Amino acid sequence: MPVASERASLVKALSAVALTDRRGSACRFLQGLSTSELRYIASYLGACLLESAFHAQPASRNQMAEEILHYECCCTLGCPSFSDDAEQKMILLLEYLSCWRCSEAVKITAGSA
Repeated sequence: MPVASERASLVKALSAVALTDRRGSACRFLQGLSTSELRYIASYLGACLLESAFHAQPASRNQMAEEILHYECCCTLGCPSFSDDAEQKMILLLEYLSCWRCSEAVKITAGSA
């Protein structure tokens, strides 16, 4: 799949995960990210769906940050040696989840499938 097509697909899919009233702003945020950053966010959401890691109650920003750190440690099989790239991706993921309440939308979408 060409990178532009993959990027457009990721933006569309990740925008759809945001709560309905926040999809437009989520889409604008996502359009500013690189393909690599979009893949990271999609990978995290996929892992959460597979592990049913989203909470019944909305998680606080600190709880989400802890879950992202745990995810990063699992992905690198131990404690990661944080590069600027990994830290930036973790920050973008936290912003994405916090601003557009995606965890609630994913929980609803996953539960209705």
